[in-house]
Amino acid sequence: MSKEPVQPSAVGGGKTVDFGRTFKYLMATQILSRGIPFIFNSWIVRHLTEKDYALYAVQFHLLVTCILFLSREGFRRACLRADIKCDGASFEENAVKLLKVAWMTIPFGVIITFASCIFLFWWQQLRLSDSYGQAIIIHGLACILELLAEPLYILSQNLVLLKLRLIVESAATLLRCMTTYILMVRHIHLEKEIVFAFSQTAYGACIFLGYWGYFLTFRIIRSSHLFPFR
Repeated sequence: MSKEPVQPSAVGGGKTVDFGRTFKYLMATQILSRGIPFIFNSWIVRHLTEKDYALYAVQFHLLVTCILFLSREGFRRACLRADIKCDGASFEENAVKLLKVAWMTIPFGVIITFASCIFLFWWQQLRLSDSYGQAIIIHGLACILELLAEPLYILSQNLVLLKLRLIVESAATLLRCMTTYILMVRHIHLEKEIVFAFSQTAYGACIFLGYWGYFLTFRIIRSSHLFPFR
């Protein structure tokens, strides 16, 4: 990540949105988030059976997508319509109000994750000793790890920190693919389900560290305001 803070290109009513710059970063984010997995997956699928591929591309992907969608989509749509103006005190006040709502994604997401894992264990009659069951739990923890960054993701999008999103999501996608690649190439004695779960955990950890590291390092708002629980 760059040493200089990523400045918001448009904040509330204080500045004019640079649509060309916005389009450039959003397009780059989409290309990298799709292109990196495509390159790695073209190699990975050659080393997977049909059953393994179904786990990798369908079942685990569906699990993570459903948990994250149910946990955060409503909060994202509501919070991203908020107007944060970059004019001193009112900016921080509005940011605190926004974060109070955004933080609700975490307890809500924990409940959704727990319920989803319990349902899958009951529906498929799994045990903790099963590698598939362990992979589901690890995927659940990976979802929670990613959700811990959700309040700051929402704040960054309101501040139009598109370069930050580009860097963090691209790095997380690359790390997820590299984790899968390395664990499979080195023939580490891990079940494929566990390999896929670890790669998703690496993605969630990178998202978490990226957003929290940025806001704690560059202090766009005071650190105490990132935890608006009072």
